[in-house]
Amino acid sequence: MKIPLFFNNTARSARSGRFRRWLDRHRDFFDVIEPESREDMLNHLVSQANSGAPAVAVAGGDGTLGIAARALCNTETVLAPFPAGTMNVFSREIGIRPDFDHALHILNTGRSKNVDLFAFNGQVFLQMAGIGADARAVELTTWEMKKKWKALAYVIAGARVCTEKQPHLTLTTDEGRVLEGRFIIFGNGRKYGGPLNFFAEADNSDGLLDAVVFRHSITSIIGEFLMAAVHGGFHSRRSGSFEYIRMTGGSVTSAGQASCELDGDYAGNAPVRITRPGSLKVFVP
Repeated sequence: MKIPLFFNNTARSARSGRFRRWLDRHRDFFDVIEPESREDMLNHLVSQANSGAPAVAVAGGDGTLGIAARALCNTETVLAPFPAGTMNVFSREIGIRPDFDHALHILNTGRSKNVDLFAFNGQVFLQMAGIGADARAVELTTWEMKKKWKALAYVIAGARVCTEKQPHLTLTTDEGRVLEGRFIIFGNGRKYGGPLNFFAEADNSDGLLDAVVFRHSITSIIGEFLMAAVHGGFHSRRSGSFEYIRMTGGSVTSAGQASCELDGDYAGNAPVRITRPGSLKVFVP
């Protein structure tokens, strides 16, 4: 029986081109569906889940997998990711190498795991979210930049963000904590924005969302990220101009416009309500 495979045919990354060539040699395994838009993909995936499909494969980056998570949340349909995007952070998190043959091997031999899903204002994300500087960089990063510069495109956009005034943010958790800062990142796993572990205590199946609240300017934030890269990530035991917390949900308000990103895609502006709508079944090694 062929597995339905959804491929984001609007993606323009170099890896999506390589995946298309790989797929031409492996079409006997899949019933390939190429939606015309994100909304079309969402509707097709919902239809698959409603019809009781045991599994679906989705090829794309973190944003595309986020669409699949939204469609398959709290269903019995298992997601098989194929890392065909720019960063592929979630695939790295669950142990799928940036290799299409390895992803196919996991589909055929892997086990199913329940992964937590969190949401900003009802919009689900799989791996990571941010409010402030990194989200603004995502907002400024165009498809053309990603195609030309790959991951460096975010660095280029980030340099522009460094010249802008950062908003004042207030995070209120459902546990009653109130924290203030200039920039907040959220992790539903250890990795954030690439191959490095930045959330040292995160676990994507424990019902908790990890957050790092940076108190000061963009200059100090860059320094903290460099230190975290050296020391294995941010954690609650390391001091600095940030605070590391774990939460079940909460809300963020902003004095000044604050961009939001979910799984590497721009997602509007604060304020946001953070919830845990459920979980997703996904194939892992």
